[in-house]
Amino acid sequence: MSIMNSELKKKVGVYVRVSTKGQHTSNQLTELNELCERFNYEIVDVYDETVSGTKNNEDRSEFNRLINDVKRKRIQMVICWSLDRLGRKTSELLKFLTILEDYDVGLYCWKQGINTSDAMGRMFFQFVSVMSEYEGSIRKERQLVGIERLKSQGKKYGGNDFITDDVKDAVIKLKNEGLSYRKIKERVDISLSSISSIVNTRCDTKCNLSVS
Repeated sequence: MSIMNSELKKKVGVYVRVSTKGQHTSNQLTELNELCERFNYEIVDVYDETVSGTKNNEDRSEFNRLINDVKRKRIQMVICWSLDRLGRKTSELLKFLTILEDYDVGLYCWKQGINTSDAMGRMFFQFVSVMSEYEGSIRKERQLVGIERLKSQGKKYGGNDFITDDVKDAVIKLKNEGLSYRKIKERVDISLSSISSIVNTRCDTKCNLSVS
């Protein structure tokens, strides 16, 4: 019977994390060890780290070691105390869940009672996917609104000048008055390359092309 029980044991990796050195993972480990004993899980490894949840997952050494063991098929399930121990960004959580799904590895979150091996857990995975897509669309919409606002103000976004027609007209007027590109730049506060582009495309009279 003991041999059969050994063969039936699910191999799990236990991930615990705290944010600061003044905190300890001992309470998390106690709860998760009891969970594994109750369900007859075999703990293959414990991934224990102190790192802020605001850091990207790529900067978390123990978390990356966990992912590598998932890919090496060392474990069949990841056990963690709470979902926020895995990451606070929905996009990074989805990325991790996708890796687990790709390698047929389950996830059990003790605090939320989430188990991706059952129907409710799979529904949770779909919910995270929807939320990640929603957050992405919101970020994109906000970015576009910000770009349009910068355009209307004649300011820059990502190194590009968004220049209003009034500013372009001012550039041509100043150029026709004989001002150099540098003097125009001081007046209208746009780049020399933008001033040159405006002059080359819109100046319909003979202009002084000095940039000094």
